[in-house]
Amino acid sequence: MNYAIPALLFSGISMFFNGYTIRYLNISKLIRNFHNHPDKDCNIEAQILNFRLRLKYIKWIQFFSVFSLFLATLSIFTIFFQHIQVGWILFLFSMICFLISLIISALEIKISTIALNISLKDGGDQKCS
Repeated sequence: MNYAIPALLFSGISMFFNGYTIRYLNISKLIRNFHNHPDKDCNIEAQILNFRLRLKYIKWIQFFSVFSLFLATLSIFTIFFQHIQVGWILFLFSMICFLISLIISALEIKISTIALNISLKDGGDQKCS
């Protein structure tokens, strides 16, 4: 194995991490808008619980993405210094962390869908819009 293989992970992890950061920025914008106009939502408690859960998931998604990138970097360094076995192990853990971030991301997408259903729950009642 050469250090090009773990280096290929950089673009993938970076691309996903960028997407995760955009998710975080969008949820923070939603929370700020919700905070400024809480009287417009009939399902305040459900929305707040959903926001908290989504923030928790996004935090773990970003943690595992950063840790995956960190391990891929360490893998490249160890391979560069001819510690091939250690490089493979670090690369394996990097892939596992990346996979965990993708799984949590899928769960967060499911929670986002639930949030949309909560918003639609009032059935278009004028007092809630």
